[in-house]
Amino acid sequence: MSRFSRPLALFLITAALTGCGTQPASLVSQPLQPGPQEPVAYVVGSIGPQSLSASPAPNQRLLFRKRGSEFGAAAIWVGAGRQTPQDVKDAAGAASVFVLALKPGDYEFYDFQFFSSSYSPTLGTTYTSVQAREKFNLPLRLKAGNAYYLGEFRSLCLGASLCGFHWRDQQGRDEPLARHYVPGLPTLDLLPLDYRSAAPYIIVPLPAGEGQNTLHETRP
Repeated sequence: MSRFSRPLALFLITAALTGCGTQPASLVSQPLQPGPQEPVAYVVGSIGPQSLSASPAPNQRLLFRKRGSEFGAAAIWVGAGRQTPQDVKDAAGAASVFVLALKPGDYEFYDFQFFSSSYSPTLGTTYTSVQAREKFNLPLRLKAGNAYYLGEFRSLCLGASLCGFHWRDQQGRDEPLARHYVPGLPTLDLLPLDYRSAAPYIIVPLPAGEGQNTLHETRP
């Protein structure tokens, strides 16, 4: 079980949608945060919508957890209220660069979340959370003193419950932005993960001639 419970999730999205200013694109549970003199490992990447106009969720997350633990971490993009820094802007979309500073060890990249809210005079404000219908489990072994590049995750939603991410290697663009947040960040190593077990929620470009996965319906 992740430390990101539903009450906490609702609190965070409420703060994101109603606050002002900015918030970091990285969230780490306190027990996983290295102390000042403790070893640290970094996970770096970027997250955001491929198209701002086609994205129904202003709060998007990639979820990680320490193996065998209830504590977790999240890479976050928020595009309303207390936004995360919009480090990357292109013709249609945007993304935030995240730098997760974690205690070394074995972790899992296991899910994503899309948070949205709507208001009606009868029901007031209601919140919706969409996650993968079938959980995936991508192992991460993080060594002390190392920094790992996870990739760019650009979300695509084909409706309120049809959501996933396109993955790309944008290390050349994201690494300098990450160093802006963490001066002295070690040189990034691309973390090669087998995203086939995360299909169709994470779509990786395939060699020419091979078929591409499509998005399946996700559960609220």
